[in-house]
Amino acid sequence: MGIKPLDLKKIQEIAGNTYEAIVIMAKRARQINDERKVNFNKRLEELRALKAQQQQATQEETPKHYDEEQTPKAPIEQLQIAEEFDQLPKPTDAAIQEYLEGKLEWNYEKRRFG
Repeated sequence: MGIKPLDLKKIQEIAGNTYEAIVIMAKRARQINDERKVNFNKRLEELRALKAQQQQATQEETPKHYDEEQTPKAPIEQLQIAEEFDQLPKPTDAAIQEYLEGKLEWNYEKRRFG
């Protein structure tokens, strides 16, 4: 993946200053990453539940897959799920794109002193 230059003036126009824009995009990237992690774990749990049901139905032990060093290898389905998530744009890229397209909303907390 190559380096993508960003127009800092456009970024500043939206939020007011560069630091503020970076904080907004970073928080959104974190949200995107957390959402993806939840979805990934949910899909893995569904896969494990399905495998457990199949194993109970056949009453056989699932064959373990090993690599050359005799360490357990991940099942093919798990690797396919991981590959799907690897193909998604990086959370920072997605957050920057959402920011530049005006899809993000933010507000400021009012702090009370005294």
